[in-house]
Amino acid sequence: MKKLILISITILSSCVAYQKISYQEPFIKIYEDVPGDKNQLFLKANEWMVKTFNSAESVIQYSDKEEGVIIGKYLMFGEIRTGAYGISVDSRVYAKIDIRVKDGRALISIEPMGEWSYDPSGFTIYKFGKEQCQAEMESLIESLRAALVSKSTSF
Repeated sequence: MKKLILISITILSSCVAYQKISYQEPFIKIYEDVPGDKNQLFLKANEWMVKTFNSAESVIQYSDKEEGVIIGKYLMFGEIRTGAYGISVDSRVYAKIDIRVKDGRALISIEPMGEWSYDPSGFTIYKFGKEQCQAEMESLIESLRAALVSKSTSF
């Protein structure tokens, strides 16, 4: 019986094949047709970051109104889970979000930070693959664009 359990555990653990994922280049989008001056766009971008960064682990790290720059660290996915015997498993994936605005223009750059594990089998907590990361970045960029073209700073 013990041999059967040991063999089963060995087979199951060998089936879980993690992939290491990282991005070499940031995801960049430039908008040349955003209505408003630099100050208006900065306020809208800043408010968007405050509303989007709804986790205590997502923070605005740098903000300069004169230059029209806002940079933040955003928790895209994951958490730290503590299991049996106090062993912690970290599945967090962070991204650096860099927004630069000028009169009528905006640039947003999203760069996933570091390397993270992905389990394509779906049996573990590592469920954030390259496709999910790409979709999250596109969603963030579209959300920012909607905030920038809105009529008011409260959206």
